[in-house]
Amino acid sequence: MKDRAYIVHLAGVIAMIFWGISFVWSTQVYQNLNPTATIFLRLVVATIFFTAILFTFHLNEKVKKEHLGLFALAAMFEPFLYFIFEGYGLKNTSPVIGSGIIAMIPLVTPIAAHIFLKERLTPMNIVGFIISFIGVIVLLLNKDLEFIASTKGILFLCSAVLVAVGYSIALIRLTKLYKPMTITWVQNIIGMLYFIPLTIIMERFEPSNFANVGGYIVPLVCLGVFCSAVAYALWAFAFSKLGASKANVYSNLIPVFTAIFSYFIIHESLTANKIIGILVVVIGLVLSQLKAKKQ
Repeated sequence: MKDRAYIVHLAGVIAMIFWGISFVWSTQVYQNLNPTATIFLRLVVATIFFTAILFTFHLNEKVKKEHLGLFALAAMFEPFLYFIFEGYGLKNTSPVIGSGIIAMIPLVTPIAAHIFLKERLTPMNIVGFIISFIGVIVLLLNKDLEFIASTKGILFLCSAVLVAVGYSIALIRLTKLYKPMTITWVQNIIGMLYFIPLTIIMERFEPSNFANVGGYIVPLVCLGVFCSAVAYALWAFAFSKLGASKANVYSNLIPVFTAIFSYFIIHESLTANKIIGILVVVIGLVLSQLKAKKQ
């Protein structure tokens, strides 16, 4: 039982590592492609990858027609709306600030989970949420304790937070019906279909985009395989075992990993405030999960 719990928490952490570095990979790709084209191609890569895995190892499940509506709703929230808001939000902010705002998801999710799923939170869960959120705020401050970010970018990212909460509610229902890999595969296919008309209308693939493909093909493939395929499957697994409220606490680790990867990959400064914020986020995460470990 303890080994099982360890695997569940490890799955949540690994998913956050991939999503943390996704902000860095996305920033690299955005130097050549716009968010809509980036997300569409990311989903194409993810769909090809998952289709190959599922059918090669005979892991595919049959999806019932009566559940397609729920899948369509989940895919509308995420990846469609979420990636649009996150993509254009990230284009107007830095990776660390973007991931910091996205980390507000676990603060909003418990309210929705209580309303729609009747999930109960313990006092320790709430304390952990609050401490973790304080850590996120510290991450967003500069050395003069000033919050500097684009208003436009913040609005996009806050919208991403809201649709992510809607996705959480739909996901917890899907995890009771299908395996995590099936959920991820189907939502990526539907999400890709959603993005086709939007990509055609909004994007113009210039010859120069493909001439520079060597500069962004690696981060693009990594986004598709690790962030849209592997991470979502691990996340769905963690959701099925922990529930929406407790699983979403792991979202607070996203800015932690983003800050670290941004420092080493794109050389974004790692200030004292960011280091302190990282430590506070981790403390809050541990506290929020203490009750779950005792059960």
